[in-house]
Amino acid sequence: MFYIYATVNGDCNRGIATRMIKDQLKTLENSVNMAVDDNSCCNPKPKIPVAFHAELGSNRIYKGGSVWVFDNVVTNVGNAYNPKTGKFTTPSKGIYLFNWYTLSNPGKVSHAGLYVNGKMKGRQASNNQGNDKKYITAGSSIVLALEKGDLVYIMDAHGRTSDVKSSWTAFGGVQQG
Repeated sequence: MFYIYATVNGDCNRGIATRMIKDQLKTLENSVNMAVDDNSCCNPKPKIPVAFHAELGSNRIYKGGSVWVFDNVVTNVGNAYNPKTGKFTTPSKGIYLFNWYTLSNPGKVSHAGLYVNGKMKGRQASNNQGNDKKYITAGSSIVLALEKGDLVYIMDAHGRTSDVKSSWTAFGGVQQG
């Protein structure tokens, strides 16, 4: 950066002095703007919102140890949920809220657990074994502090076979601001 100094005596050079000061201010303003544009601490990138909601496209039977794949995607802002694998990959470190719901077919069970990198963090039970005429629903939610790249998904909490009903069974989440 360079500076221009001028000494002005009398009234005849006020126009020159004014132009020189304005030029200096413009140069300073341009320098500050360039520094802010190049400095991420002063001008952070806007956070991309992350939110998803997906449902089962049809009735499903999942064997124990199988990731439940919610293939009917309603919302997938940020594209962090993969409808082919059933897994949500956290795009950044932060606080996330997840919810999941199941509807067990009559006479069947589904104990959905929410897993992060293979470890169960939350669960719910929809046990309908004693009734062959009614549907049983269950739902749960959880708030988790996660790292970038963590994998979040739903599987049966006890490793049993789960029999669940289409769009009534859903999985969703959102990153908290």
